[in-house]
Amino acid sequence: MVETTTYETISDGSLHEAGHCVAALSYGIGVRRVCIDAGEAVIEPCGIYLEQGRYHGAVALGYAVVALAGRAAAPTTSLSKSDELLLDQAIFLGSWAHPPDEMCRAFSALANSFVLDHRKEIETLATILDRRRSMSGAEVEEIIRSIGQ
Repeated sequence: MVETTTYETISDGSLHEAGHCVAALSYGIGVRRVCIDAGEAVIEPCGIYLEQGRYHGAVALGYAVVALAGRAAAPTTSLSKSDELLLDQAIFLGSWAHPPDEMCRAFSALANSFVLDHRKEIETLATILDRRRSMSGAEVEEIIRSIGQ
């Protein structure tokens, strides 16, 4: 079992990147690596949704929550350029059905809800990330799996 600590002892950068990682894995998007010193979580393309025959709305939702989960987990942080690009893609995909402003509001609410529902996983991963500074996607997946046990 992985030990957890309190929010006050976890860096905002680790919370931010852990939010991205937990959201990505929850939405079937792989994580290649995460590094808080570089300020990045590198994700895999979300082919799983397309392989399962889901439409563009599911991909838009997954991308948006992943892009916004970092800031939702650590509200004092901002969106990186890659977060903004991923969110732009989500808005583009989602705007086929709804106006972009509506999509942004809905995506933000979903990301905030996601972070609340997955706070334990995010904080646990962030605590470990603070200590290690960098992890492979396989390590991230193993940690998330161990939290659920």
